Amino acid sequence: MQIKKVYLAPMEGVCDPPMRKILTKVGGYDECFSEFIRVSDLVLPYKTLLREVPELEHDAKTQAGTLVRVQLLGDNPTLIAKTAKRAEEIGAKSIDLNFGCPSRFVHHAGSMLLKEPSLLHEIVATTLDLLDPKTFLSVKIRTGFEDKKEAPEIVKAIAQEGVNEIIIHARTRRDLYREEALDWSVLHGLWDLAPNITLVANGEITSYEKAQECAKISGCDHLMVGRGALMVPNAGHVIKEGAEPFSNDEILRTVFDFMEELMTLKFAEKSVLDRAKQFLGFARRQNESLGEFFKIFCKMGSITQARELLSVNMAQY
Repeated sequence: MQIKKVYLAPMEGVCDPPMRKILTKVGGYDECFSEFIRVSDLVLPYKTLLREVPELEHDAKTQAGTLVRVQLLGDNPTLIAKTAKRAEEIGAKSIDLNFGCPSRFVHHAGSMLLKEPSLLHEIVATTLDLLDPKTFLSVKIRTGFEDKKEAPEIVKAIAQEGVNEIIIHARTRRDLYREEALDWSVLHGLWDLAPNITLVANGEITSYEKAQECAKISGCDHLMVGRGALMVPNAGHVIKEGAEPFSNDEILRTVFDFMEELMTLKFAEKSVLDRAKQFLGFARRQNESLGEFFKIFCKMGSITQARELLSVNMAQY
């Protein structure tokens, strides 16, 4: 199946503005998402939205020209809707409502709300009422809270006129990220419940072969890449065009550029090193030949040492 679009997922603690800048430069993504922005007890100020999504000051796009969708998380329909409207007022072209995050730090929000389809319906409906019809709205969910049999009721609750996409992580909240629990086939049975809405498949899409398997099983030609984006930094190109995954040299150059971006933004030295190690930790899962380099890199105690090690090994690869 020809994949039409590939999205970079809104990974908490990973896909912040510098990561979005680097990955959309090399990744071949059609769109990326902000990390979830929590809406708790007040309508968020404009300055908070701009801090979390600085791309809103640049036509809602990264430096590479990739559109950034603003993702909101919360349980208060009015507050979420009004915050979405504020994001729209300062440049957001698209909004995503997060009902899929399984984080244990998220209590009555994210995937915890999958137990309450009526509340999901209200949040979506209230947001649609406030947004300009031209503003793209998507909803991100999982296949259920405890059981994937819950998926049809959840989709019925959110498949309202005006919703453009439903992004479905093919596991339940109970499943978390267990590989054996992944079930793309659930999506195939949901198309009739949302006939005018595009379904987007998410979960363990880490290669061209996995993407094709997912598309065949789910019926989706729109896919979202999460951790696979760190394993294969050019994943969008790989999935849509069958491009060769980045070589070790290209991976290390991408990590080097990411560190440079963090340093430019005045991130603390420990944070720069930790984020680079996180990036490489995912990359070596896909490419075992990076294993020994990763062990050595993790021993680096300064940015200077880390940059020198990357530079030397880029030349070797």
